[in-house]
Amino acid sequence: MTVPSSLVCPICQRSLAKSDSSLKCELGHSYDFAKSGYINLLNPGKRNNAKTGESKEMIQARTSFFASGHYQKIREYLIELVKDYKKDLIIDAGCGEGYYTEGVAEKYPESTVVGFDMSKHGAEHGAKSSRAKGIANTFYAVSNIFNMPLYDECADVIINLFAPVPYEEFARVLKKGGYLIIGASGAKHLMGLKNILYENVYLNELNIHKNAAFEHICIKNLTYDIEIFGNDTIMKLFTMTPYYHHTSDADKSKLSVLSRLDTTVEVDFTILRKI
Repeated sequence: MTVPSSLVCPICQRSLAKSDSSLKCELGHSYDFAKSGYINLLNPGKRNNAKTGESKEMIQARTSFFASGHYQKIREYLIELVKDYKKDLIIDAGCGEGYYTEGVAEKYPESTVVGFDMSKHGAEHGAKSSRAKGIANTFYAVSNIFNMPLYDECADVIINLFAPVPYEEFARVLKKGGYLIIGASGAKHLMGLKNILYENVYLNELNIHKNAAFEHICIKNLTYDIEIFGNDTIMKLFTMTPYYHHTSDADKSKLSVLSRLDTTVEVDFTILRKI
């Protein structure tokens, strides 16, 4: 684990420094590391909210599905996108269980890679996994990505995959000339899954919100087809998607009989540079 020097106290915004098994600021506010290695940097009142962020069930589903290798191409593509940028400090904002965080950190050991997520289950898994694999340049914290506990203009790259995009906060945290990489569902992403679940299926739309702090560099598209075998893996994919919470029991039952699913994976990567 690497503790970045740019962390600030979520209460008073003063610098945080490591002290034994805690992070402390000069006013005495203290945050303890969990045994697994992550730390909770949510504002008081939310720090012990077990319902904050993705549930343990969703994190377990994501972890299991990622282990199947079906999203490995997304991770490899992201790693390649980061390659040519200055990357002393990389923030994975909305990191979930750390699948992409860990991949980037392993490829670029000279970088400090920070994973922020509202789910303590996600941060815990990421910290445990990095420790087990001997990846020492990661740091995982429970944090709201709309209000990250970081100094202004400290990050070289921010990664934001399948998560809300707080442009103003990202502009605050990125250095001038730093890069923001946004990964969002492409038009036909998981179309095979949606065709089974719903009668009226729509194409995803790419929403690019212009922000004066950023220069638009490019949009890159990754599209490939996958075959998923086994109902357990199919259900884990479904559980980790937003559709899981917005689908009726009757429609969910359509998946229970499937032993194979053919679907498209499509991700649009928007790359922006802070002006």
